[in-house]
Amino acid sequence: MSSPIHHHQFLLLGAGELGTAFLPHLSSLPNTHITIAIRTPSKYAHLSGPNTSLLSLDISGPSEDLAKTFANYSTVIICTGFGQPAGTITKLAKEILQAGLLRKEAGLGKLWFFPWQWGVDYDVTGDCGGLMPLFGEQLQVRKLLRSQAAQSHVTWTIVSTGIFMSFLFEPFWGVVGEEKAGAGFVVRALKSWEHKVTVTSVSDIGKTLARVVAGDVESEDRILYIAGDTVSYAELAGIVGRVTGKNVRREEWTTQHLEEELAKDPENLIKKYRVVFAGEGVWWDKEITVNYKLGMPLTGVEMYAKQHLAA
Repeated sequence: MSSPIHHHQFLLLGAGELGTAFLPHLSSLPNTHITIAIRTPSKYAHLSGPNTSLLSLDISGPSEDLAKTFANYSTVIICTGFGQPAGTITKLAKEILQAGLLRKEAGLGKLWFFPWQWGVDYDVTGDCGGLMPLFGEQLQVRKLLRSQAAQSHVTWTIVSTGIFMSFLFEPFWGVVGEEKAGAGFVVRALKSWEHKVTVTSVSDIGKTLARVVAGDVESEDRILYIAGDTVSYAELAGIVGRVTGKNVRREEWTTQHLEEELAKDPENLIKKYRVVFAGEGVWWDKEITVNYKLGMPLTGVEMYAKQHLAA
């Protein structure tokens, strides 16, 4: 088990949905200072506080300069999201490795790195047969860390979370939707009714992350799994009906159907994601998760549905 944090200096890259959700949990840890790195700090002045400061940083900048910046912090957590140019997450990983060497030269402790891997199991998905180059890049980042982190004075932890809980209920995702004229709901299964999906709320990701960095779980150079819930699509349909008290129409989108829909619109990112989530690596049993082993209560699908779907 890792040692508890002492005067820990965090660098949090990004202040979007995930980064913002991390702040209250990380800032509650003792002897901790968090620096939030964003391109335009003036837009995020409301996030600064007693142990939180802002830093202007452009992650597309020169690698040498970024490595020097990263070396000033004991932990770097990437929350920049998927909306970055191809190659960005690889560039950041290489800069972290260089920062680790700079810390070693300066006689400082190892740099602890949490890459942007808050999602599915990229070791399993790979690039999804060429469908998702970004997923393939995520896998290459894992290989890079496994092969070079130790000699670069870097410790890494990957936290696999499944998709964000809210995403499961987004209308554009198409899995849960309201019928016209209040006639009830529709739930669509990706692949089959027995197929499953793992989901976690962004706040619960932050809650679990705080326990990880506090040293409550062995996390050095490994992949951790968390899950607010793992449900089959049949279970999801039952939850929606139970929570709303309304009729739920069930519609199965088989893998063949999803691939045919994508073939009609091959650049549609949502349709690509639906094909991906009809495959493997997108769910895991709750019993293997960090939160389960720590006995942490997290928001499940039924609780979330009660908060957002109940009349």
